Amino acid sequence: MTSIRKFKEWVNPFLRRISPFLFKELLLFMKIYHFFYRGNKRKELVSLRVQLRVGIKHLYNVYSNPRRTIWTTMFVPSEILFAMGLYPFCLEIGAALFAGLGQSSKGLLEAESYGVPTDICSFHRSAIGHTFRNLFPPNILQVATTTLCDNNTKTTKICESITGKETIVIDVPYEADDYSVKYLAKQLEDFTKQLETVTGSKMEQEAFEKAIEYSNQTRAKMLEINELRKDPYCPLPGSRALGFMFPAYLLIGSKLSVDFFSSLAAELREKIAEDKRNPDKAPPKDLIKILWLELKPYFNVDFLTKLEKEQGVKIVFEETNYVFWDKLDPKNPYESLARKLITSHYNGPLERRVEVTKRLAREYQVDGVVVFSTWGCRRNNAAVPTLKREFNKIGYPLLSLDGDCIDDHNYMPGQFSTRIEGFLEMLRGRKATIPQHETCAVSVSAV
Repeated sequence: MTSIRKFKEWVNPFLRRISPFLFKELLLFMKIYHFFYRGNKRKELVSLRVQLRVGIKHLYNVYSNPRRTIWTTMFVPSEILFAMGLYPFCLEIGAALFAGLGQSSKGLLEAESYGVPTDICSFHRSAIGHTFRNLFPPNILQVATTTLCDNNTKTTKICESITGKETIVIDVPYEADDYSVKYLAKQLEDFTKQLETVTGSKMEQEAFEKAIEYSNQTRAKMLEINELRKDPYCPLPGSRALGFMFPAYLLIGSKLSVDFFSSLAAELREKIAEDKRNPDKAPPKDLIKILWLELKPYFNVDFLTKLEKEQGVKIVFEETNYVFWDKLDPKNPYESLARKLITSHYNGPLERRVEVTKRLAREYQVDGVVVFSTWGCRRNNAAVPTLKREFNKIGYPLLSLDGDCIDDHNYMPGQFSTRIEGFLEMLRGRKATIPQHETCAVSVSAV
């Protein structure tokens, strides 16, 4: 009871600062607390509870510091913001958070009532709706990149009309050549100067180098974790790893991100070594290994958990956790960050993403690939036929699941279950008849 009381003492001021709308959601926060701290204490990795703590701490900071909070989109380099003592609040992640709290329908309806089209990305529709509802933290300005899609700039401009705060747009080039890197690096320098003007804070070289150091430490730990996940004894479920975009993208450049990934890497090493000494912990030979592309439904947190726990499936890796960028140079930070943005497999030609995901399928020796096709995401949905064709060429079945990350009206549980069960049945049949080393050489029909 003492731990619960301490948690309530900490979270109540946070809730007061969020919005009066969320007072009634205290029970939902308590459910989250019980899930991480109580109900699964014996089963869950302890480090996953560290993720909850660093996440709540950051949210507390953004809601408590309106003059230091910057609204961002997913690929805005947080390293610059943390170096200046600012707190990023990502609009897409905010939409996912409130979807998990059962607020997505209200946000989507609010956006629709103001004329926001219903056929665009639900992340952005929800973010706009929650801005109208005054659920997002007060901010000093908005900043967007042109990666991943045009919705970024449109959404932040709409938010600007609501908040009255300036919007900055960072144009990320399509081509990853030296000219493009220099062009983007100059924009990031100008962005820093704009932040200095608006916030009154100066970018200190020492603080910038520290943020770059934290970013590199996070990268190193992510690479270590990704390597550990190739071990069949690795206990990390993919259903949980799909939530790592928060510490890996939004918190990167801060000690919070380093703390989480360091804790996770250490615990995974320990658990793998421990389980290898226990014959009862040997992984089942008929386990179906999946590579997961794109995201997940955030309003249904149990969907993937049940898939892994009840159907003999393990998501061994996710496209979102692929470390695509090189180590950053603290003496040349802007160019390093520019190269990081441009070389993302989500940016540029689709061929880059295809080659990355095919390599991941081979490295993690998966049995099949699942791509979660979010309704309203033109970028991803347009890529699915190409992904199917290319994976078919190297012998990996691919299932495209049509659904939505935020809008539960575009989620049909019965259809999901039927398609997944059929896909898994096919994979088990192939696994029983085709030796593992021959799998990649066999052509399959697109699913």
